[in-house]
Amino acid sequence: MFEFHGWIVLRYHTHDTNEILQDKAYNKFINYLKVADTEGISTVKRRNGLNSWVINGLHNHRSDYVLEMYKWVSENLPGSYGLLYIHDDEDVRDHNKFVVWKLARGALTCEKDSLLSPYIPVVEDEYDPKRND
Repeated sequence: MFEFHGWIVLRYHTHDTNEILQDKAYNKFINYLKVADTEGISTVKRRNGLNSWVINGLHNHRSDYVLEMYKWVSENLPGSYGLLYIHDDEDVRDHNKFVVWKLARGALTCEKDSLLSPYIPVVEDEYDPKRND
């Protein structure tokens, strides 16, 4: 299972004060999203002068488009910030933990998760064939 949960506050710059530039950046993102979010699994909100984007999904196998969308935001809206949590049980190295991608100041970095990892036993029990439930 490839599980992912993420959010981003969309900002054209770290000094986000120009509404016209913010609107242009937001519209650019919306146009990108129309092409990139082929699954229709994300939501964009505009409230109280902030633009935010949320994406969640559960796929049978790894889907790189999610991380590619975060990379696009890091390159095109460098004032944006957010997190992307990924658990991929098919990942040879990281199958028993969440990987956290941090977006801040135009940089996307992979961080260690200390809240939900290791997946077993923090989130889920180890498989027990003796259980009948």
